Amino acid sequence: MYIEKMTKVRKKNDHQNTISDVLPWLSRNMGWEKQLDLYSIFVNWQNIVGEEFREHAEPIKIERGVLWLEVENSSWLQQFQFAKIELIDNLNRCLRLTSIKDIKMVLPKGDVHKKIEKPGPAVTFVRPSAEKISAFQRQVECISDEKCREALMQFWYLAEACKRDTK
Repeated sequence: MYIEKMTKVRKKNDHQNTISDVLPWLSRNMGWEKQLDLYSIFVNWQNIVGEEFREHAEPIKIERGVLWLEVENSSWLQQFQFAKIELIDNLNRCLRLTSIKDIKMVLPKGDVHKKIEKPGPAVTFVRPSAEKISAFQRQVECISDEKCREALMQFWYLAEACKRDTK
């Protein structure tokens, strides 16, 4: 089914589709855009909520427009209840295509006094050496599609440059 649709797109445009052409089309036509928008909350959680809240709760799932949070303890659950409307508004301001209708909160399973783990080490940017960049450029020279080659180069550069602090 997917191949048939892509063949029609290719015939209509009469040119070869690249990854940069296909991914947005695929996301839109498979209905993934709204899900990606909703789940951006997980990626941006640290920036959406205040420092005080992000240390005591984390998002665990989204079902039918309802965000489920795991909250550290019953005291913090109460605090989140008081701030629930403001939190929903903040979340919805970050979403483009969808919205959060409600927030439900649960306590951690098992040890009630378990502390939510802090985020891992911070990521730092360490520019790859000119030699490494040149070596990778030589490796991707064989890719004829310039956009694809450039996208792969950017992906490699970021993967190579972003390092976790081990302190």
